[in-house]
Amino acid sequence: MNRVSSFRTYLLFCAVVAYLTFFYQLGNLPFLGADEPRYARIGEEMMRSGDLITPTLDNQPWLEKPPLLYWLEAASYSIFGVSEWSARLPVALLALLSAGVVGGVAAHLRGRRAGILTFLILCTSGLYFVYARAASTDMPLTANLSVSLLLAYLSTRCSSFLWTTGASLFLALAVLAKGPVAVILFLAIVGTYLLIQQDFPYCWFQIVSALVIFLAVAGPWFWLVWKANGFAFIATFWINHHLARFLTPIHHHVQPFWYYLPVLLVGAFPWVFFTGSSVQRLWRLRRRIHDEQTTILIFLWLWVLIPLAFFSLSSSKLAGYIQPVLPALAMLSGLEWDRYIGGDVISHRLMRIELSLLAAFSIVIVLVLIVGFHLAYNSVTTGLLITLPVLAAVGIARHEYRRRRSLSLFLSLVAGMTMMAALTYWKAAPVLGAHHSTRSVVAVANPLISEEEPLVLYRYFHHSARYYSDYRTTVEAVSGHQELEMYMRKNPQERYLLLTQEPGWNELRQQYPSLELMFHEGNLYLTKIPGPTVSLEQ
Repeated sequence: MNRVSSFRTYLLFCAVVAYLTFFYQLGNLPFLGADEPRYARIGEEMMRSGDLITPTLDNQPWLEKPPLLYWLEAASYSIFGVSEWSARLPVALLALLSAGVVGGVAAHLRGRRAGILTFLILCTSGLYFVYARAASTDMPLTANLSVSLLLAYLSTRCSSFLWTTGASLFLALAVLAKGPVAVILFLAIVGTYLLIQQDFPYCWFQIVSALVIFLAVAGPWFWLVWKANGFAFIATFWINHHLARFLTPIHHHVQPFWYYLPVLLVGAFPWVFFTGSSVQRLWRLRRRIHDEQTTILIFLWLWVLIPLAFFSLSSSKLAGYIQPVLPALAMLSGLEWDRYIGGDVISHRLMRIELSLLAAFSIVIVLVLIVGFHLAYNSVTTGLLITLPVLAAVGIARHEYRRRRSLSLFLSLVAGMTMMAALTYWKAAPVLGAHHSTRSVVAVANPLISEEEPLVLYRYFHHSARYYSDYRTTVEAVSGHQELEMYMRKNPQERYLLLTQEPGWNELRQQYPSLELMFHEGNLYLTKIPGPTVSLEQ
């Protein structure tokens, strides 16, 4: 009875952690970056038009990405209405699904405790819960690809028709989430694993069935969107946003080859520091590659290293690209924590070193966040607030290590990361929104603008301004004073509303003595200028 009660307590704890990291204040942060406002708008236009084949942005075909995210957003909007919360809800649910499956497979392989530990680790990995709250295609890819890879691994152990077809189904969904990269990663990971094992446990019936399911799920959209858009789909989707994105710097996301190493140190913090014992264990078991203990380690490390190498070779690099390795790192760390709590010698021997490295890196992260919030947002208090739980957690963890209380050590780190996530989306979100989104400032402008008299983006362009104004802005930014004068002559109005940042604000004040500041938040300025009395034609 006590064991059942303890299990229920841990399930409740898991539910609280998942809620705080994935769902708490989900709509508090306005849309950030270029992707969120665009994808949210595409989902909204899809809901309104009912066209599930050709995504559109501002009523023009948008063929860069597959439609899974837009389908989910359109469904969420139709139920809950259009908002930041409803745009992000399907992504958060997919993150929860993936974490549940990863934890469930860990429990299947090593026991209930390993499953709970793995679930908690993935929920509190920084890069994972950040993208679980973003209306972008990265988490739908990660969630579906993770489930597909885990089912594929299970199918190699028992050659189950159910596991094989399930892996094919979720691989098709991963392709519909972000494209052919899912197939490349899947085949590279599973194929390399099978070569190492020197085994191919599938019969022709399983292979054909899996292929039929994959094509039946993923194929129709690709066929229909090509029929509807012709070569434009080939040029945009396949050539520009897949082939050219990987081979060339055409999309301006150039980073050094080693870019993803620091991204993973931060994005998988603090759990990446507890995978050292896994490397040592795999080395000691290298001659027993068919043992159950070894096969899962081989598969998970391939899952980490192959995407890491693939995306490091790409000419375009963004932090979200490397997200598919996080479930594998979480399971590796979870299995090691399960062994450490169970008294494993290897895990215990390395724990002191891992905790020392974690403590040193925690100080670096805390200092960077505090100084960063001060320099970027003039808000030391916010930086301190979101970093204190991490410092406290690491301090408690070291104390619990000395007392040999391994479970308390683990839970202190989980609690610290959970509190950091909750405080970030409660207290830091308004600060970030004021500097990196235009929701508040455009809300002031909206009653005064129209399609005929749009909001002028002056020396500043952001897709959130387009989104929150219902696309009633200039299509591009006006780059300077002379271009603004030309725009005003061609588009005579009684007054012009301009959205700009501090450099543009200072320039406008010098050029227009009648300039009026209507609203200021963060580094954004909403201004008004009286219009000229003579048009260009006159």
